[in-house]
Amino acid sequence: MKIFNVDLYEFFKLKKPLNAVGELICYIPDKSVEINVNRKAPAMLVLPGGGYSMTSFREDEPIALKYLSYGFAAFVLRYSVVPLKHPTQLTEAVMAMNYIRLHAAELGVDEKMVSAVGFSAGGHLCAMLGSYYDAPEVAEVFKSEVSARPDAVILSYSVITSSGKTHYGSFINLCGEDNEPLTRKISIENLVNSNSAPAFIWATYNDGIVPIRNSLIAALAYDEAGVPFSIHVFGKGQHGLSAADKTVYGASYVDIDKSESVTEWVRLSVEWLKELGIEIKD
Repeated sequence: MKIFNVDLYEFFKLKKPLNAVGELICYIPDKSVEINVNRKAPAMLVLPGGGYSMTSFREDEPIALKYLSYGFAAFVLRYSVVPLKHPTQLTEAVMAMNYIRLHAAELGVDEKMVSAVGFSAGGHLCAMLGSYYDAPEVAEVFKSEVSARPDAVILSYSVITSSGKTHYGSFINLCGEDNEPLTRKISIENLVNSNSAPAFIWATYNDGIVPIRNSLIAALAYDEAGVPFSIHVFGKGQHGLSAADKTVYGASYVDIDKSESVTEWVRLSVEWLKELGIEIKD
C-alpha cells in the first residue's frame, strides 16, 4: 500500500488562508499481476467529525483502513476548522474530489465510483458535498475541472439541521454567531434536491450529542427529493462511535453501552454501495 499526503492548496496553486489545513492523506492499495494489474478500485473520501473545531483521528485513519479492507482506495481529508468559516471547508472537500477524479487513472481508481463518508460535523460537510458541490461561493475561490459530486454519501450520526434539537456548536463554528441566514441556507434539508448523491444514513437512538432527529430529517429530505437512500437507527451507542470496535476503543470497548449490531454499519454501507454498482471492477 502507498500512503502519501497532498497539500491541496499547494497542488491547485491556491493561496492558503491563515490557519487553513486542506491536507489529503491518500491510502492506495498496491496492484499485482497475481490479481489483475489493471483492475480499478472504488474510492472513499473520509471526512472526520469534530464540531468544526477539530478533525478527529478516531474517524480518520481507522475508517480509511476499514474501507481499504473492502477493496477501496481511501482518502482522508483533514479540513480546516475554526476560526475559518464556510465556504472554506466545502471548498477543500471539492478540491479533494477534484484531486481524486483528475488522478483516477494513476491512483487505480474508477472516477465514476467515488463516494464520501462523514461523521457528525464531518457528516454535515459530507451531505453538503453531496448536494451543494456546485456552490457559487466555492466556485468564486476554486473552479472544478470535473464534477465534485460524490457518487454516494455515507452520513454517520451527522449534524443535519440548524433548527430544533441539533448540535448548534457545529453551526456556530462553521457560520459564526448569529448568522441565521447562512445556517438556514446550509441546513441539509434545505440543500437536498433531485441531483443530490444517494445517501446511506446511520445513527444511534440515544446519541447524547447529535439528536437522532437529524438523521430522520435527512432521510425525509432525500425521500421528498426522490433520491435513493438507506437508513439504519441502532438502539444504543454513544456519539462518536466511529468504527464502533476495538480499532478505536481498545480495552475500554467492553464498557461501552451499545447495540451489538452497530459494528456492522461499515459492512452494511459496502453492501448498499454494491447495490448502486459501486464495487471493484476487473
